[in-house]
Amino acid sequence: MNLKVSDIANFLNLTYVGNGEKIIKKLSSLDSCDSDSIVFIEKIENIKNEIKPGCVISKNDERIIRMFDSVILSDNPKLSFSKLLAFVEKDNQMSYAPYVSESSHISSSAKISPTAFIGNFVTVEDGAEIMDDAVIESGCYIGKNSRIGKRTRIYPGVVIRENVFVGKGCIIHSNSVIGSDGFGYVFDQGKHMKVPQAGGVIIGDDVEIGASVAIDRATIDFTVIGNGTKIDNLVHIAHNVKIGINCLILAQVGISGSTVIEDGVIIAGQAGLSDHIRIKAGTIVMPQSGVIGNLEGNRVVFGTPARDRGEFMRIQAAMTKLPDMYKYFMKKIKNEG
Repeated sequence: MNLKVSDIANFLNLTYVGNGEKIIKKLSSLDSCDSDSIVFIEKIENIKNEIKPGCVISKNDERIIRMFDSVILSDNPKLSFSKLLAFVEKDNQMSYAPYVSESSHISSSAKISPTAFIGNFVTVEDGAEIMDDAVIESGCYIGKNSRIGKRTRIYPGVVIRENVFVGKGCIIHSNSVIGSDGFGYVFDQGKHMKVPQAGGVIIGDDVEIGASVAIDRATIDFTVIGNGTKIDNLVHIAHNVKIGINCLILAQVGISGSTVIEDGVIIAGQAGLSDHIRIKAGTIVMPQSGVIGNLEGNRVVFGTPARDRGEFMRIQAAMTKLPDMYKYFMKKIKNEG
């Protein structure tokens, strides 16, 4: 990177104040920046006295403008910084020309786009389809009758089982398994008898699935992940779950079978959701919460069982007084006894 502040502002379609001729050579965090760096600042409270970046991207705040020689003005500094990062990093990313490795195993009945990339030791089973500009990296498995959409990228070691349909522009990170059997059993004559898992999985467009995620196939019909939803590492999504559009599912979340999660829901790390419940649109489930029933929309819930965050915090505050209350009542009982 070797760009003037004015060039960066023009690329981002933003205005700047200060020295537009300053040369910026790298993107940095606030902790590692120097005079060659550009950083973003969302709040003046985040600024450390010792930082001396060459340029900052920030909101139009006179206090910030007075602190630095070059400031690019943005209503959403983090978004602008991300666009700049994507522009700079595209030259460092591996490009994938159309290719099918000789070490891969492609069924004669599979359909592979002439613009797709198929890496080493990939298996593509009968009836599967790999669409235009898809990238299937080394060691992946694409099951029978599954489909990988246009421009989707699948990192090494991913397993896509049979009857899984992945939309366009998706990213699936290493060691994830899409379409594993749901955890379904019926107790009969002293044994847990397996319920056949005969359904599939539908992944919408622009979905990102982190590393070591397990998304189970439906018993019948489909497990569904909506467009634009992002799933962090180490998440488990059980059979017949329905997740809406633009949801965020953070690390180590577990979602039990047949639960419905509506649009725009955020589920924070290590939260657990019971089966056959509905989480309505706009709800935020905070970390380590346990959700055992339906939740109305546009709420923030916390705790186990999950309840409104304000109520949870009041309960926690009251619990800190329990030792003093115990001492008081024990003393009162002793005196009266």
